[in-house]
Amino acid sequence: MELLTPLGLLAGLVIPAIIVLYMLKKRTRPQTVSSIMLWQRLERINRPALRLSRLLRSLLLILQLMVALLLVLALARPVLNAMSGAGETRIIIIDTSISMGVREGGSTRLELAREQIGVQIRGKAPGDRFALIAMGTEATVLSGLSADSSALLAGLAQVAIDSPQANPNAALALGANMAAAEERARVIMYSAGCFGPLARLPLEDLQFVPLGSEKVENLLVEQVVLDGDRLYVTLFNNGTSAAAGQVEIGDSQGEPVGRREVRVEPQERRVLVWRNLPPSPWLSARLVSPGDQLELDDVFYALGSQKTGEKLLLVSEGNLFLERALLLYPGLGVSRVAPAAYSDTLAERYDLFVFDGFLPSRLPAAPVLVFDPPHPNPHFSTEAAAKVEHFHPLPHPLLDHVDFSEVSIGFGKAVGGGSGLLAFEGGFLAAAMERQGQPLVAFGFAVQAGDLPLRPAFPILLRNILDSFLGGEAPSALLTYGQKAPPGLTILAPGDSRPWPQGQKLGAGVYALARDKGEEHLAINPPATTAGLAARKELETPGGPLSGQGGAKAPFIRPLIFTALILLGLEWWVDNYGS
Repeated sequence: MELLTPLGLLAGLVIPAIIVLYMLKKRTRPQTVSSIMLWQRLERINRPALRLSRLLRSLLLILQLMVALLLVLALARPVLNAMSGAGETRIIIIDTSISMGVREGGSTRLELAREQIGVQIRGKAPGDRFALIAMGTEATVLSGLSADSSALLAGLAQVAIDSPQANPNAALALGANMAAAEERARVIMYSAGCFGPLARLPLEDLQFVPLGSEKVENLLVEQVVLDGDRLYVTLFNNGTSAAAGQVEIGDSQGEPVGRREVRVEPQERRVLVWRNLPPSPWLSARLVSPGDQLELDDVFYALGSQKTGEKLLLVSEGNLFLERALLLYPGLGVSRVAPAAYSDTLAERYDLFVFDGFLPSRLPAAPVLVFDPPHPNPHFSTEAAAKVEHFHPLPHPLLDHVDFSEVSIGFGKAVGGGSGLLAFEGGFLAAAMERQGQPLVAFGFAVQAGDLPLRPAFPILLRNILDSFLGGEAPSALLTYGQKAPPGLTILAPGDSRPWPQGQKLGAGVYALARDKGEEHLAINPPATTAGLAARKELETPGGPLSGQGGAKAPFIRPLIFTALILLGLEWWVDNYGS
């Protein structure tokens, strides 16, 4: 048995105090008197001086001592660690994805994992060795195999949520490599299991400790896009029940500039649009929901465009949907010409190009976006136009936060080459590739071939593509939530002119990054995922399901307190009705 709070035993000093009080207790005997006056006189005569008497056997005393002992043990928080074994080696994998931030019963899943692992470390045998691995997007060793409890607890204190999803395959591969050179090594994974099937057979001695329940209420702010005077806020419910809340929009001074009530069903996505908001360098969207169990993904910061002076040429016979969407991009000059007026000389005056139903014989040496390319054309392969029955997006950074679930497309051409963005029966409906060292994104359908321009996905899609064309190396790609501020960069804290301490982890907010040409704002948002947050009690593996097992035992405080209450009631009955 181990005591998590051994200092609680100091409360045991109350036990000798109870015994002393019983020994000081004045004991009386029946005495018959003929007058009250004589009774009072007898009281004065027989009043003893303060002295200790012999301790007599008393059921009340025994019951009170037992109640006090149980309460003292409860304060010390005892646990029985049945997992101990002399000379054992344990490699503990801790899930650090956003799913571990779900709060249940007053504690997050990660806090519960840290408590259980701490019980194992403090109660281990002298010859036991432990290792700690953080399982985020990448697997990270927090502490190598060590028998030093202090070093292990210091490594455990570093555990924090830092990833949108866990990568169990990388963590298990790392754990297997560490266990291969050890005897009696066990791998223990603490996780909510919010990830897909394992790609490899589980280790022979793998133990999965599931954390959390299968019912979760959570609404997250998935994305915020600031386009001129319009703001797009995307919400998603990745819980198991409907969630309602209030979305509050704040400006760079922290003042509220918009507010709206919302209710979202499980696995539903909702896009809210604000128009004519006051100008601000950045805006924040914050979700206030009483029943929300995950606070970390309730805020998102969005910057206005910090780039100016770029010029874009739209070559089209006339497409108001496309032209107006391009004009929404802040700081970008947009011009339009008909295909017949396009020339190579004209191409030298612009930084970006969008071709609508047209491609020149020679592509400009600049980023190019193409809708409805001619078939055939000399730059990439296409197929004849065909009816699009079904299509689906493919994993690609250009489609981040773009919701195609309500978009329909009537006709399109298959596009060959590059990496796919959209797929349908005939192949890639859209693809990203490179020509002459410049990016080229081609959509094999016309903007008017469906209802895409009528959906919120359209401006977000164009924003992603233009950001990639103009971005280069963005600070947001260099600095992420939970990362320590690297040396050599001067980062100013949110709302403060003081430099952010180097080596301290970055939280959510808008920072100022000092550059040679001045300060540049940097929005850092917490990790978020649209994957379900419901905990799983077993893992899917190529060899079949792996059922979860219990971890280190939690302190058994409730049984001690419950027993103490029963004895207290018995003591009251003996005092009042006992003989």
